[in-house]
Amino acid sequence: MIHKSDKEAIKCVIGHRYASIIQKELNDSNLFNRKGEPYSTRHIANVMNGEKHKIIEAAIFRVVENRLEIQEKRDRLINKKTATTAIRYF
Repeated sequence: MIHKSDKEAIKCVIGHRYASIIQKELNDSNLFNRKGEPYSTRHIANVMNGEKHKIIEAAIFRVVENRLEIQEKRDRLINKKTATTAIRYF
């Protein structure tokens, strides 16, 4: 179950338009509802607001993990470029 503090942290990482991003993750992972249809963005929003659903929660945390990895790689590249340019000026 996602708590209010978790929700705010997730929104900081993914952004406020998170439902479609999580829906894409679910579809890419071939995870669908009982009827074989993609999970709705409304259902994803309900899970973010506290409803329990193991599959959607796992997808949310996968998206967060992937976004954090991307941010770390970006930060390392920026820091590497900054250090390289700083060395050139000395």
